[in-house]
Amino acid sequence: MARGTFYLYFNNKRDIFQKLLENNFSYIFRTLPDLKLTREMNEEQLREALLFALRKLLSHRNSRDFITLMIEGASGVDKALSEQVEHFYKTMTNIFCGYVARAQSLGKAKKTDPYLLARFIVGILKETFYLWSRQEVNNLDQLADSLLDFVMYGIRGNKT
Repeated sequence: MARGTFYLYFNNKRDIFQKLLENNFSYIFRTLPDLKLTREMNEEQLREALLFALRKLLSHRNSRDFITLMIEGASGVDKALSEQVEHFYKTMTNIFCGYVARAQSLGKAKKTDPYLLARFIVGILKETFYLWSRQEVNNLDQLADSLLDFVMYGIRGNKT
């Protein structure tokens, strides 16, 4: 497609980024699972829920390009788009904060600041998804295991 053809549909580069962000944010929030944590849920069930979420989120036809755009491109377009990207990360943090608080109330997670832990998780996911978008990480099963182990057990790796 010729460069000029884009401008039949979009006024400028900012409009292209804006539409990409809107469409992909909408997809993520529609597909993000509502983790139904229960006291009876075991580690394998949690791992399967995480793997399901990763597969669903990363199966979108634009996932690799969108992740690259989020990390490398959108923040440099203009202040409004940078703020939109930051709002997205804050929303994701709040969603994960709810998951962490629920896990803590069920005795599935250590008592610590849920917001801080959620920021940590979003940072891990951001970096990991970026590596995946660059095809430096390809095995989603291994990725799910590594993320779950790290979030659940930290650097020490003790399951006790």
